[in-house]
Amino acid sequence: MVFVIMAGGTGTRFWPLSRETKPKQFLNIIGQRPLIEETILRISPLVDEERVYVVINRAHRELTREIFKDSSIQILEEPYGRNTAPCIGLAAIHIKRKWGDVPMAVLPADHFIGDGELFRTTLRAGIELSQMGGIVTIGILPVKPETGYGYIKRGRRCDSINGQEVFEVDRFVEKPDEKRALLYMREGNYLWNSGIFIFRTDVFLNEVRNYLPNLYQGLTEIDGVLDGDRYQATLERVYPDLESISIDYGIMERTKEPVYTITGNFGWSDVGSWQALFELKGDQKDANGNMVEGLATIIDSRDSFIINRSEKLVALLGSNQILVVNTPDALLVADLNRSQEVRAIAEAIKRKGLLDWV
Repeated sequence: MVFVIMAGGTGTRFWPLSRETKPKQFLNIIGQRPLIEETILRISPLVDEERVYVVINRAHRELTREIFKDSSIQILEEPYGRNTAPCIGLAAIHIKRKWGDVPMAVLPADHFIGDGELFRTTLRAGIELSQMGGIVTIGILPVKPETGYGYIKRGRRCDSINGQEVFEVDRFVEKPDEKRALLYMREGNYLWNSGIFIFRTDVFLNEVRNYLPNLYQGLTEIDGVLDGDRYQATLERVYPDLESISIDYGIMERTKEPVYTITGNFGWSDVGSWQALFELKGDQKDANGNMVEGLATIIDSRDSFIINRSEKLVALLGSNQILVVNTPDALLVADLNRSQEVRAIAEAIKRKGLLDWV
């Protein structure tokens, strides 16, 4: 088996702490290590380092190599971000060339997992199942009516592997509104789509050929020079013309392959916003529900989140559910409940040409 870690995302959802030059996966916002390093350590009991492929944006080359400078992990660089389907495709042709048609488990680099051992048990079951063909997904049992995630509708129970129940996937569902998300939670057969997929390399590449012919043609060109001195030049020429599309839209919603899901109960979060981080670190809140990281004073305020990475003092008076993120060169003040929208600020700053702040 081989693992693929997708680490090419840009730094918009955790602005101003994250930037395009140092996005979320390179931040230590939960523990003492960057999220990408935590992801690698989490799977290390399952696989040798040389069977781990990390796919990054070329702009993050130095950040990545500094973290893994003493490692034999395989680092693949995309010259341009093209969403998850091309990212996985690039890894798949490298893996197929070196390891053949082996199961490949695809993981985002920036998620939180509470129970590492249970997570690995779930992955082992998924990898074993994928060896027989088809596509395996890991779904998360919802704990609230979440509108920020896609969903997997679970079908009939069909197997049990290593104590993990396996279900057929009925369909993939796009992000719902609040009313529909509540309905999904009540029905009990809908799972959050974690973005974790497991399949053999040949299965994935056949799906690309069937549903994403432009991508398949581009990957074929790159594959033809994989071991030669024209690899980098071909990558630069082909990548700009690849369709930017996710594996969810490009393949999962159209596939005729059997698709299975295993329910993950290992304490998962995609850490997708400041509010998600606030909830995840709930044990650090004070008696008024406030959480402070750095130099700050709070008076007569509740349920607020202050992150201060500068030497200046931050003071909050008479405000509830406020987000304050202070860095040496930028300050964010926002309604904590609207932190999903922070990326809009980064986009607005970019439109104004203030590129030093994105």
